[in-house]
Amino acid sequence: MQIISWNVASARARLPLLKKLLLEENPDILFLQEIKATEETFPFDEFLSLGYHAYIRGEKGFNGVAILSKKELEVKHINLPTLEDETQQARYIECAFNNIHFISVYVPNGNPPEKDPFNNERLLYKIKWMKALNEHLKTLIDKNIFFVIGGDFNVIEKDSDVYNPELYRQNALMVPPVRKEFSLLQEQGLVNTIRLFNPTPHTYSFWDFQGGCWFKNLGMLLDHIFIPKDKEKRIQSSGILKEYRGLEKPSDHVPVFCSLK
Repeated sequence: MQIISWNVASARARLPLLKKLLLEENPDILFLQEIKATEETFPFDEFLSLGYHAYIRGEKGFNGVAILSKKELEVKHINLPTLEDETQQARYIECAFNNIHFISVYVPNGNPPEKDPFNNERLLYKIKWMKALNEHLKTLIDKNIFFVIGGDFNVIEKDSDVYNPELYRQNALMVPPVRKEFSLLQEQGLVNTIRLFNPTPHTYSFWDFQGGCWFKNLGMLLDHIFIPKDKEKRIQSSGILKEYRGLEKPSDHVPVFCSLK
């Protein structure tokens, strides 16, 4: 089973690259983040013509997550069920097939608005969101449900995951409470499939559009795929499709993948 996760920074803008990915990599499951589309504007027919069913939690102009699958899936949740927020942003979708749950997540960035740099509301929401995610995943683990979760986690977990960690010490991607919540993913029983086969420091999945970051290799590792640790033997390979950042009209993220037996 080939699984890919990709923050596409707009599904419609990245449609040619999405088609290329599906045709060349032939994943069984594709997690998408930041699709920036609603049910009315998401290109369902384009993906169905390539043999993929699509399930989305959309939001106009912002955020948005999706799961594409060769098999029809059962939608379990289109919001994070443990988050007490009646107006949840479109950041979570969970579907299932044959008792395997597939989860696509787009963790909040958490940094303040440029016009209000001392406002910490977004950071507090990010921490709240991550706590709720950990709570829900622990429930799945306790129920012995096999799940795969992939997405843009918006966390610089290690100093070696960014080109210059000193620039990000106070950034919401890297502050200790955020790192702590991210570390709990593994402490409570998950394994990071991407790190398993890609342990080299300064391995990145994101390069900002600004300042020539791609050409200077000023990147970050923000994208991951996790499975329960007791299923670790099923992992055959994983990697980062870095070449997609160098293509025409790319996302600032690249796809990450894992293969399971």
